[in-house]
Amino acid sequence: MKPALRLLLVLATLAWTASQASAVPGRAEVMKVVGTATVSKATGGSASITQGMVLGTGDTVTTGPASTVDLNLGLNGDFLRVDPDSSLKIDNLDIANIADRTVTTQLNVNRGAITGNVVNKLTKASKYEIKSASGVAGIRGTVYSVKTDASGRITSIICTSGTVNFTQGGVTVTITAGQALTPPADGTALTQATVRAATEGEKTQTATAANSIGTGAGQTDLGGGVTVINNPADVSTSVSQLPAALKQK
Repeated sequence: MKPALRLLLVLATLAWTASQASAVPGRAEVMKVVGTATVSKATGGSASITQGMVLGTGDTVTTGPASTVDLNLGLNGDFLRVDPDSSLKIDNLDIANIADRTVTTQLNVNRGAITGNVVNKLTKASKYEIKSASGVAGIRGTVYSVKTDASGRITSIICTSGTVNFTQGGVTVTITAGQALTPPADGTALTQATVRAATEGEKTQTATAANSIGTGAGQTDLGGGVTVINNPADVSTSVSQLPAALKQK
């Protein structure tokens, strides 16, 4: 290998290594749209949401009747569906450290519902929060759904995998796989006893929705009932391949 080319490869590898420890904005790539949906951009203006569009911090997704939007958050928590007649604001998508997979994901459900499938469990230093008018839900490696009323108050949290920690009025309860929570009204204390067993219908609906996120939008069937949704928004997918690609040149 020529010295100049070797130096170029070394410099490129060093630059890539440095990028791993740098904070970068997270992104939510639209995998699939059913029906009609719009985005109000943080920078102003609004537009119809289409497959392949990239959303970010400050954007608000609004879905119409019988309409859904499937998002790929990449390192910020994998896959998310905005359900019909819903409004979701992306308060914060941030990747503090790519190499350590340290991220901050903060979503605000103004009304309606969302379903999430966090395939890769987040690191302890990471934060994935769903804010609402009635409290904050903290997510880890989890399959969940959060439903709210027209005022943005949570009417139910359902967990079919992993855990959800919900905080209201300074009290935190834990919802584990197969459990659900209907937060109490104002003036009634939240306690762990408020958490209940999810009904079979709740579990089935949540798990089915979570497993179908992105269906028909770039999936790879590995056989044996295993399907992988391609992940163009996951920074780790493209970055991790960079050194090998450089070495091949």
